[in-house]
Amino acid sequence: MTDDESARAATEAVRELRAGFGIDARRIDRIGRLLADGGFHTVEEAVSRTGTSRRTVEAVFRALGPHLETEGDGRRIERRYVGEYRELFGEPVEVPDPWAERVRRDPASLAEMDALVGAAPPPVQALDHVPATPETVLKRARFMLDGFDLRGAHVLCVGDHDLTSLGLFAAGGAEGLRVSVADIDERLLAFIDAEAARRGWDVRCYAADLRLGLPASLRESCQLVFTDPPYTPEGVGLFVARGLEGLGDQRNGRVLVAYGYGEQQPALGLAVQKALNPLHLAYEAMLPGFNRYVGAQAIGSTAALYVLRPTKRTAGAVRAAAEDPRTAMYTHGAQSVEAGTGALDDAAAARVAELASAEDPLLVGDGWPAKAAGRRVPLREFMAAPLPRGLQGHGTVLINLYPGFEASAVRALLAANAPRVGLVCRNDLPFLRDAEGQREFRRLVGPGYRVERMLRGAPSSGMALVLAERNDRPEDAADRVLAYIHARAHGKVGNGWREGLIALRKADGRTLTKAESRRAIESVADRPGLLERSLIDLPAHLLAVLEAQVRRSVEALPD
Repeated sequence: MTDDESARAATEAVRELRAGFGIDARRIDRIGRLLADGGFHTVEEAVSRTGTSRRTVEAVFRALGPHLETEGDGRRIERRYVGEYRELFGEPVEVPDPWAERVRRDPASLAEMDALVGAAPPPVQALDHVPATPETVLKRARFMLDGFDLRGAHVLCVGDHDLTSLGLFAAGGAEGLRVSVADIDERLLAFIDAEAARRGWDVRCYAADLRLGLPASLRESCQLVFTDPPYTPEGVGLFVARGLEGLGDQRNGRVLVAYGYGEQQPALGLAVQKALNPLHLAYEAMLPGFNRYVGAQAIGSTAALYVLRPTKRTAGAVRAAAEDPRTAMYTHGAQSVEAGTGALDDAAAARVAELASAEDPLLVGDGWPAKAAGRRVPLREFMAAPLPRGLQGHGTVLINLYPGFEASAVRALLAANAPRVGLVCRNDLPFLRDAEGQREFRRLVGPGYRVERMLRGAPSSGMALVLAERNDRPEDAADRVLAYIHARAHGKVGNGWREGLIALRKADGRTLTKAESRRAIESVADRPGLLERSLIDLPAHLLAVLEAQVRRSVEALPD
C-alpha cells in the first residue's frame, strides 16, 4: 500500500468511527482535537480530558495510527495531517458548567480541597474506591449549597471516600449545618474526623457496613443525602435505599447519586436504573459528566449526578427492601458480586462448636449448616438492636463473619453481650496477621471482652476463629465505667456513660446524682454528637477517644 493509500485508509477509518457514533460523534471529535493540538497525549490523559471511555479512546488511537507520531507513551497527529483533521473534527463546542465556574472563582477553597484529597487514605480496590477530583468535590458542595437551603440542615453522606462531607464546609458551609458520614473504611473515618475536628467543622462519623443496615441514630434524621456508590446495580440500589432510610423529610428531601457507565454500554445504565425502580423515586434531574475521577477509565473517568426525590410510595418500598439483605455489591474482593458464599460445612461448624465448648449456642449469620445445633439469628438483625428476651441468656454466641463481614468484628463482639463469643472470619485480616494487630484488637474490645485465643487455619483452611470471654473483672474505676458502656452497646453512649458513673459511685457506697454525672461528662466530651451516638456505631479511633474521656470524667467526679 502506498503512502497516499495508507493516508486515505486512516482518514476513512476515522470517518467510519465517527459515523458509528451517530449524533454522539462529538465524543470522537473531542479526542481528535486533543491529538491535533500539538502536544503528546497518552490514552489515560485523553480519557481524563475528554470524559470518554478508554475503549473508545483506544479505538480513535487505532484509527489514527498511521497518522500519529510518538514520544514516550504519548501520541499526536503528525503536523502534515493536522489541517485535514481539524477540518474533519470541527471547532470545539463548549457546554457551560456553572458549578465548575463557581469553583474556579474560589481558588482558596480549591487549594484546601486539593490538600485534603491529597492527604486522604489511598483507595481500597475491594471497596471499588475511585477518588473524585478536588474540583468535583467542590462542585458537589456548590450544587448542594446553592440549590438547597442547608441552614440548620443535616446532610448524610452514605459512604464518603471522596470527602464530600469536608467539601461542604470547605466551600463555605451554612449556619448550623451538620454532616454525618456512614462508611466501612476505618482509615477514612479517622481522617475525616481528625480534619473536621481540626477546623471546627460539624462532621460526625459512623462505622457502618451498609449491607447490615444504617446506624439507628441516623434513620429518619436528615434532609439531604449524597452517595457515590459502587457502580453495580446491587451497590447503587443498596446505598440509595440506605440513604432513603436516613431521610427524615420524605416530602422535601432529596437523594443525590453519582453514577456513570461507558458511553457505548447503555445496558449497564439501564440495569442500575431498573434497580432503583422498585424504590418509586422521581428523577428530578440528571446532569451528565458532572463528576470527574482519577481513574475509572472504563466509564471515561466521569459520572452523572442524579437528583432523586421520594414519592408517597417510597417509604414503604424502602421498608420492603430492608427485608432483602444484599451481601455482594462490589466488583472486587470478598464482597464482590462474583464472590462465593460464607457457608460452613458440617465438619467446620462442628469444629467451631468444639473449640468454643458450645453445647447450645446462638448461631449468628448465614452459612451455618442445617445439622448445626443452636438457635439462629441473621447477622443484620443481631447487629441492629439488642437481642429479644427469648434469644438472650445463651452462654455462647457463635458469629459467622466469613468471608466478607470481618470489618464488623469489633462491633459483633459489642453486640453479643454474652459470657462467651466465637467469631469465624478470614485468616488474613490485619488484626490476626501480626502481634501489633492482635494487641490493637484486644485493646478495642478489652473493656467488654478478654480475647482467649486467635486460631488461624481453624475451623478450616483460609478461616480463623477468635474466642473471647466477657470481662467480668475490670481492673480500675474507669474500666468499670467502660465495661458498663460496652454492655449497652446499642444504647446512646451518653446514657451508658452517665449511668456507669452513677453505678461506680453506688458500688463504692456513695451517691452521684444524674446532674453531677452529666457535668463530669460534659467537662471532658469534646466531639460533636458523641454522646448521642451508639457505641456500636463508633469508628475504632473514637473508641480510643471515648476511653480517654471516660478516664478523665472519673477523675472529675466530686469527692
